[in-house]
Amino acid sequence: MAAGFDVSQLWDPEVRRDPHRFYDRVRDAGRPILQIDPAGNRLWVVAGHADVLAGLRHPAIGHEVHRHCPVAHQPDRHQADEVATIEARQLISLDPPDHTRLRGLVSAGFTARAVTRLEPWINTLADRLVEDALRRGRIDGVADLADPVPVNVIAELVGVPEPDRWQFRAWSAAIVSASPDGPRATVEFAAYLDELAARRRADPTDDLISELVAIEEQADRLDRDELVALVQLLLIAGQETTVDLIVNGIRLLLTHPPQWQALRDDPALAELVVEETLRFRGPVEIVPPRFAFRDVELGGGVIPAFDRVGLSLWGANRDPAVFERPHEFDIHRPDVRKHIAFGYGIHFCLGAHLARLESRIMFERIAQRLPDLRLAVDPRDVDAFRLHRNELPLLV
Repeated sequence: MAAGFDVSQLWDPEVRRDPHRFYDRVRDAGRPILQIDPAGNRLWVVAGHADVLAGLRHPAIGHEVHRHCPVAHQPDRHQADEVATIEARQLISLDPPDHTRLRGLVSAGFTARAVTRLEPWINTLADRLVEDALRRGRIDGVADLADPVPVNVIAELVGVPEPDRWQFRAWSAAIVSASPDGPRATVEFAAYLDELAARRRADPTDDLISELVAIEEQADRLDRDELVALVQLLLIAGQETTVDLIVNGIRLLLTHPPQWQALRDDPALAELVVEETLRFRGPVEIVPPRFAFRDVELGGGVIPAFDRVGLSLWGANRDPAVFERPHEFDIHRPDVRKHIAFGYGIHFCLGAHLARLESRIMFERIAQRLPDLRLAVDPRDVDAFRLHRNELPLLV
């Protein structure tokens, strides 16, 4: 074990209160640091910007370790159930060629041009939310401002009928929280999607479900489990990460009064608020599990074959070699676009354009229409009210 690091330090409650100090130490160590996660897996943490980038594009680091490792490491196919099968077929769990094939089926719906067409609809939704907030006076930043936009936008894109969207939000929350209800939520989601797909086969509409169902009927292009996995990932990633981005942006603005005042003076700065929020406290701390397919030299050390590689986006985005004053939240910083909060390479976030658009519109509306917005709790306690704590008490 590297000097000065406990074997499971990253999960220590004290470290969880401020993981950035841990990542500072990892960068200072000048090599990957071995940690043992709560499930007993070996994880080599990498936190330097250049090293994380190198890991994201390294040909011998990927997800499908069973394609490269000895028989002893192969998954037990007899133990596979519906939940495990769906999880294994998600884009974030795949490498080429399956990743390339599946991403190609949905990528057209998430280009900058395609997403821009949604802007008027998102504007209308944002206007309604701020009007409701003005009438109420005291609101919850999660439920009343951040949650409704991504939930409704991604459901609209995918084709989830409006009366059913509350149920999709509940399933998404259960799956992401890794609660005991997660597997049940996945099975219920899959059953619902089977029913929705059947309706779209009989009566197609202009939505992603209809497009995927049409592709599913073409041999060897998309099977049922892949369809469920794709839609599940789009709904969850499209909701959870953007809610986190909007909530954190509001929290950071209201705990940094000069930045909040700057946005109120010039709402056009909302785009920079989005980027600095992504850099300072992005939605993803460590990219979904990747493995070294052989011994890999990375970040001043060697990661042994078949071990997990923990590429920390939080660590990369606070690297002082790239960002001046990295631990300061500053929406005017000139180096902000060097952040990699959405990842890099073939797994760059499919919904990045959409997340940026939704968040920019919300920050603009908040600055324009809710200029007196303030915390309803002591600012020293506000970090306890992050996403999945389900509240950010605000006064309008």
